[in-house]
Formats: sequence, structure tokens, C-alpha cells
Amino acid sequence: MLQAIFYARFHPERGPSVVHQYPKGSIVSSAKDGGHNLVSFSDISAYIIAPYELCGRPFSICSDGYRILGFPISVEDQKYDRNRFTFNVCFVLDDKTNAQPWHRVVAKTAAFFRNMEESDGLLQEEETLPGLKWAGEEAYPAETTGVIYGLLRAIVEDLNPYEETCIRVDEVHVLNLRLEHHNSTTPPKVRISDVPLLISTLPVSEQWTCEVTLQRIWPHMDGVKHVQRIAEHADVELKLVKRAVRALIYHRRAMLLDLFHFQAVYTATADLAWFVSDEQMQEECCRYVADTNDQDDPAHTTSMTLVQLYTSLSPGLSLHDFVLSHSSTLAHIDIRRFITFGVIKGFLRRVHKYALAIDTPASKPLSSTQGSSPSKSKPKSNEAAVREFQQAWKRAALTSGWATPPAEPPLLTTAASHRRGSQHVVAEGDDEEDEKLRGCLDGKHCLDEICVALRISEKKLSEKIRTGRFGEILIFSK
Repeated sequence: MLQAIFYARFHPERGPSVVHQYPKGSIVSSAKDGGHNLVSFSDISAYIIAPYELCGRPFSICSDGYRILGFPISVEDQKYDRNRFTFNVCFVLDDKTNAQPWHRVVAKTAAFFRNMEESDGLLQEEETLPGLKWAGEEAYPAETTGVIYGLLRAIVEDLNPYEETCIRVDEVHVLNLRLEHHNSTTPPKVRISDVPLLISTLPVSEQWTCEVTLQRIWPHMDGVKHVQRIAEHADVELKLVKRAVRALIYHRRAMLLDLFHFQAVYTATADLAWFVSDEQMQEECCRYVADTNDQDDPAHTTSMTLVQLYTSLSPGLSLHDFVLSHSSTLAHIDIRRFITFGVIKGFLRRVHKYALAIDTPASKPLSSTQGSSPSKSKPKSNEAAVREFQQAWKRAALTSGWATPPAEPPLLTTAASHRRGSQHVVAEGDDEEDEKLRGCLDGKHCLDEICVALRISEKKLSEKIRTGRFGEILIFSK
């Protein structure tokens, strides 16, 4: 966490001085401030205003339990006294804070201040403004005078909660900063059935510095909608939504939840022992899972009750059966929050079901039958012939270099012709759905993902699998 930030420079008359600081009194204090400084500027001033040969390089020093990061700058020009304008913008952190993500922010801020001075002379010009107050003087700060104090305040107030900021000084100068945490782990693959949940606040809409996709999908990320639905509601391409969600996970702004429904199965992990032994977490859970109608009286749910409920979840028990068997105990508990809390804290996990086709019925492409002998080929039904004709048209439309499909569909028998019309359209849709389903029966797609892709319920999916059109299907959990 950023404790303070200050802008100091070597003044021809004042010497090394702090021009601006935030918060007020953090580095240099007046009599009214009470003298409670984080660090003593007199002890570190020789490092803050570094010798000329050390300017343009980052530095880090520790004093009084704090780490000061800076990047001294010396602008050379004959218009300045002594032909130099030397300054430094320093960030003050707790000495136990990992300073690595801040080095780039400090260097970029110093480069921004240098650009403001070299292009428009804003730093030196501000010192001549009437009514300007320097740090430590009475009535500091004069917030309506100059831009530097407001710039420093915005950096602290944005980087601490959001870890990024976008500050417009004028039409030309805009400062964009973002803390980049080194993350060696690769973000998980985002499935269309995953539910993204924000775990860190994002800047208000006026301070967006992220890509347009995230701006579009952010209002729909409520911890309930899955990725496919978010893409539809935000009218954004699915692959762009997945990429934006992965970026949020990488920067530790979001996590993935499983699709919530009452056919789901949950079980406790080894971390449940952590929950059982942590009374503070149990109290937090009592407040979180309390039904919205009972928020004023969360005493209905005790820590012991929650422990008993969580330990009752097992791999062979669906959430529907769990709720029925504990209906009286769950009367004052929001079941969605009850499950979500355990998943977020890591002592609950979802047991997913997967489908694997063991014996898929053989299906030959159209090209494989063109050179075969009629005596060795089995006669095709009218429905199979029409389906083959339609698939040939699709291949010709979506690819290049394929043989042109027949000009007319195969003739239908009298019995088959009576099934034309709306029933035939349904059969065509079913065929497309079946083709998509066959591609998911590889044991790598969970049933939630298949249901979202096909837009059907798990019950209907089970009925389709049991028809036998897809061969022998093995359903397993893990």
C-alpha cells in the first residue's frame, strides 16, 4: 500500500525542499500538523536530490520503517538557474511491502513530470503562481493553485484501491499508471459455462484505463451469469469476453465459479479443517450466508450449524437432495451464498460430470462412398440421404476446393414426403445439435459446458445420450 507521495526539488534559494506532498504533513509538517512525519526529510534529502551523475537512475532507501522509491531527474537548460532543474517524485511504502511492482510506476511518473517540464515548463511555472503554498507552510495546500498537488493526491487515492489510475492534467498531458504484479501461474482456461466473480473493486467508469471489451461486460459480471450469457447480454464476441476474463484473473481482480444449479454436487476439501478452526471466518460466513430477509437478525445461524452443514456435503449427494434433507436447518440460509462462500475460501469444490463416448457408431463422409461398389454399400434411408446432401452444401459454403454438391436433393419416397415441412426443419436442427454434441463426448467437456453450448437442460442432455445414437457413453465424475 502506498503510504505517501511527495515532489521535491533543489531550489536555488531554499535548497533541497519538498514542494508538494500527500497526505498533508506526511513528510514535512507545520505547527498545526503536530509534527507526525513518516520519515525525516532532513535525513534523506541528500539521497532525494542526488548528484547530477546519479540522476536518471532509480533508487530505493529505507528510513524509520519505510521504503522510499525515487527516480531523480535533472533537466539541463540555460533558462534555469545554474543551468539545471533537478527534482524527484518519491513514493513512500512500508518497508515490508514488495517494492518490485512499484519500480515501473515510479519511473513512469518521473518521466511524465519531466515531459511536463520540458514541453510546457509546468513545474517551474507553478512555483511562480500567486497563492502557492509549499509543503510545511501554513494553509498548505492551496488546492486551487497549480496542478501538482491534485496530481499526487489522485495517484494515492487511485493506486491504493484500484492499482491503476488515469489522470488528465490538461488536453495534452495524461498520466496512466498500473501496478503489474508478477504472476508465474498461467490463468485457467475460461469455459463458456464459467461464472466470473469480481474479487477486487474496479475504477469508476470515468477512470477506465482498460480495453473496450471489459467496459462492455463489466456491468453484467454479477457472479451469477456465465460467460456465454455475459457475451450475449453485452453483445460482445465470445472469444473477446474469454480473453477479458482471463486478464482479470491474471491481475487477481476476478475468480471463476461453477454454474450454480441444484443438480450440482459439492464436496469439502482438506481446507475445511482451516474453516473449522478459524472462528473469525465462521463469523464472517454467518453474516454472508444469512438470508437477505434475516440480515437484521443473523443469530438464526450458528458457527456449529455451518460446520455441520459443510461436512454433510459429499460426492454422491446432489445439492437438491442436500437441501431437502436439511430443509429446516437451511430455512434462514441463502443456499447460493452458502456454496459460494465455501468455493471462494477454497474449502468446497464442485464435482463435475463428464461424458466419454466409448463406442461411437461409424459414420463415413460423403467422399468415401463415391468410389465404392454398389454391391458393397448399404442402402441409405431417405433421411440419411437428405442429411448428407445438406452437409455437402455446408462444406461447400464454408470451405474452398471441395467438389460441387449435387444440384438437387435426392428424391423422397411417398412416405418420407409426408414428413416434410416443419418436422423436417426440426430434424435439421437436431442433426446440427447432434454433431455438436458428438464433438463434446471426449471426456474433456463437463456436462455444464455441454448444456450451455447446446442450450439445453441436463435432463434433456441425459435423454439425448440414452437414445443410443451416440454409441455407448460413459458418465464419470471428478
